[in-house]
Amino acid sequence: MSEDTASGERTRRDVLTVTGTVATTALAGCAGETDDAETTNADSATPEADDDQTESGGSSAETGTLSLSIPEAANFDPVQIKGDGSQRVSDHVFEELFTLPQGGLTPEPQLVEEYEVSDDGRTYTFTLAEGVQFHDGSTLTAADVVYSWERLAASDNSQEAQVILEGGFQIAHETTTETVDGEQQEVYEPGTLAVEAVDERTLEVTLASPFFDALFWFAYGSLSPVPEGIVGDIDGYEGETDYATFSAERPIGTGPYRIGSVETGTNVTLDAFDEYHGSEPGPDRIEMQVVQSADTRFQRAINRNVDVFQLPSSRFDPSKVSIEETRSLGQEVGTYGPLSNDRTARYSTWDEAYTAYFIFDCSRVERPIRRALNYAVNQENFVEQGFKGVGEPAFHQSPPSVYPGGKEAYDRHAEENFPYGYREARVEKARSVMESAGYSDSDRASITLTLYNDRNPDAYSRIADLIRTKASSIHIDLTIERAPFGTIIEEAINGNLDMYTLGNGLEYPSPVDMLKFGRPYEGNLVRWRKDPSDASERAASAWSTIQDNLGPGEAAQQTRDEMIVQMEEAIWEDAIYLTNYHPRGQQFWYDDVDVPVQSSGFHDLLYDDVQL
Repeated sequence: MSEDTASGERTRRDVLTVTGTVATTALAGCAGETDDAETTNADSATPEADDDQTESGGSSAETGTLSLSIPEAANFDPVQIKGDGSQRVSDHVFEELFTLPQGGLTPEPQLVEEYEVSDDGRTYTFTLAEGVQFHDGSTLTAADVVYSWERLAASDNSQEAQVILEGGFQIAHETTTETVDGEQQEVYEPGTLAVEAVDERTLEVTLASPFFDALFWFAYGSLSPVPEGIVGDIDGYEGETDYATFSAERPIGTGPYRIGSVETGTNVTLDAFDEYHGSEPGPDRIEMQVVQSADTRFQRAINRNVDVFQLPSSRFDPSKVSIEETRSLGQEVGTYGPLSNDRTARYSTWDEAYTAYFIFDCSRVERPIRRALNYAVNQENFVEQGFKGVGEPAFHQSPPSVYPGGKEAYDRHAEENFPYGYREARVEKARSVMESAGYSDSDRASITLTLYNDRNPDAYSRIADLIRTKASSIHIDLTIERAPFGTIIEEAINGNLDMYTLGNGLEYPSPVDMLKFGRPYEGNLVRWRKDPSDASERAASAWSTIQDNLGPGEAAQQTRDEMIVQMEEAIWEDAIYLTNYHPRGQQFWYDDVDVPVQSSGFHDLLYDDVQL
């Protein structure tokens, strides 16, 4: 979806969000839902297409050119947080040491020939693939990686340093005490990152502590290598080119495409890299045209300018979907149609590894009210009436694709154990809970639900109306208010909201990344510690056990899985959230192109394998 939902970009996901959009803050996590870029064969327009929607050039078969519409194109530096269009460019230009294979979540070597891990799980020794070339003709060496990761940690241009300096996955480093905004803080000491070029092709990396999903982080986009000394934004380097040129006009990576030309705010052209070390890309050229209007993008698809596209949510009709196949990670493949041009498109959808929910402030909303509201609603109605069936009802904090045992285990555990009614509303039970707590028609509870007025306003308004109707029938007067994202976050931090909507997407494929926000801790927006219980103690104990078992190995994995389920059930018991849904990404394409099916929200949406 494109009007009401955000694109499924691999931008920095450690941010707070309402479902479908991203806003930068360091308080929680997010992921987008679907991609907003649309793909076209050059000059596939019909005669009636508007002039401003028509691509130039011959047919794709003649020119080997694939055209994309992207919403923006600004900064392509791997260490920068990027918008949707800039990320699309970067994903084709840069590569990481590891990558996620299609249909799988286990990272595989991409720029690495082989690797070893020390017995203590902290030190990784990589042998880089031989003969990998950058787009400037230089050969990838271990020194390039050392330089690139030092930029990530120390450059003033870096917005992604926390990827390797904070959290469960940390490269060992030293810090120094500095005064920041009037407060003393520990900050990275430049030059202390435990990354060493042993020789030209041998790279040694030491982590602060073992981490079970370290290989995934070595596949993370901000760790993409660039040529040593390409810019002079860290100590010891003057820079071969100025930063503005590198970041916005001529980024240099090892990916299947190199920058051909950039017209800022208008278009970006990528040319297949003749010396690419991997499989030969499908299209010879990718032309990315900046098109900000969702309506224009939709019209280009209908006029057959566009062969791969998304539909605005206002145009999506779930009755036109026919699913023919379900794949290993829950991807669904089928058809959609007819469109308004009488054509039927191919269709795919995938798990975005994202959970949307309503947060209760436990210090303001007492437990019986939280539980009663959970009993009173049916999450299926949220999906069907709020999001036109695009998504799955949420019963756990963990998205289905990463829940221990996968989607089948997710569904089975919810069906057998979800206490509030699996795919049903239990209004009588909700009313009983409220009356046992002393409420009645003459003595009603009152709470306020706060929605974003700049994030999915129509969908959430429909869901809020459903909740308010149910609440009214169980002795709760629910008032709906709306405010901008920033205002809601500020008010939530200050403890001024009863109930409000948020969403969280995973940065790496483990429920641990989701549940870190549900655990009872000082500063948690849920304020679970303000309403202590046996359930909150179990959740805290489970989280502590998880932290003691973050290393690799089957025994540690089994322990984490058991504790993840314990935390999920503790969250259920105290009803600190009202779960909403798990969004799914969508993509549509005409039969003229052969498009690989997107595997998950963790995978880059690439077009190098598209066959014209």
